[in-house]
Amino acid sequence: MKNIVKFTTVVAFMFATVAGMANEPKVSVISLRKDRSVVLKLDASSENVSIRLKDEQLNTIYSENLSKGSYNKKLNMSDLEDGVYFLSTEDKFKTYSYTIEITGEVVKLVATKEADKPYFRKTSEKVFVNFLNLDNSNVSLKVYDEEYRLVYTETIKDTFVVEKAFNFEDAVSGTYTVVVSNDANTFVEEFVVN
Repeated sequence: MKNIVKFTTVVAFMFATVAGMANEPKVSVISLRKDRSVVLKLDASSENVSIRLKDEQLNTIYSENLSKGSYNKKLNMSDLEDGVYFLSTEDKFKTYSYTIEITGEVVKLVATKEADKPYFRKTSEKVFVNFLNLDNSNVSLKVYDEEYRLVYTETIKDTFVVEKAFNFEDAVSGTYTVVVSNDANTFVEEFVVN
């Protein structure tokens, strides 16, 4: 019986991943060196895609949330000081990050990074976490209460698909924070227990 439940969960997660990949935004960032600008082309085929441009101190310079549809934006960086900036787009399943360097009149796209996000499913008393751990790195799962006290911790090693269910049936009322992190990223989800 346990094997059937586990198999069903893996199949459901794989279906959610495939469905998510079908809806992930298509992103293209082009540096216009002469204009000191960056062109962002985005096909937001999923709901709630966010765009953020941050400076070296991680202060947000530009922010926008999108719904479905195509999006073309020229980000004029002529008023920005020389330095390193971070452009990111994020949807329900993935985060795309671009490191942009401005030196004089030259705008260079220095690095690009793509990260899969865990899938959180909530019911009235439980939080289910599924995370596709492509590099089999150690994955840390932590739960904090609303006073940021650690109430649960676990490290999962060498696992391709990380699955965990958190049962809040007997938990004290309040807001809990579920944190999933690996070597490269940290993801946070809040859950309210009434």
